[in-house]
Amino acid sequence: MSYWNRPFFPESCSGDTLSDSETYDTMVRIVGSFAGIAQAFKVVADNYGWKHIVSLSDEDNSLSKTCWMYATSLDDLFGNNENYTFKWLRLRSNPTVEDIDDTLQQIRSRTRGCLLCLLTAVL
Repeated sequence: MSYWNRPFFPESCSGDTLSDSETYDTMVRIVGSFAGIAQAFKVVADNYGWKHIVSLSDEDNSLSKTCWMYATSLDDLFGNNENYTFKWLRLRSNPTVEDIDDTLQQIRSRTRGCLLCLLTAVL
């Protein structure tokens, strides 16, 4: 970056591939990738002995949506890991009271009451 004197500060550094400093040698990464954030959460989960994890996001799967990208990273990390029970719940747009009640019931039945979620436009 200093050699070319053309630093690139991206709006979002969500992709793991952007960590490759040989390919992206002028990029300044300010924040970790979503996969890195999921790894950080795993460290917290391991520290507290959490084995049953529920992630709640909306169902908008466009790549520009933060909730979807974060939930995808958690699913990649915990979804097929035999040491954890992981469930990714997706709440549809404009959920009804029944949808919210059903989602809360699923969270209660799958966890011990701790909730990690990213709610957008639900309340």
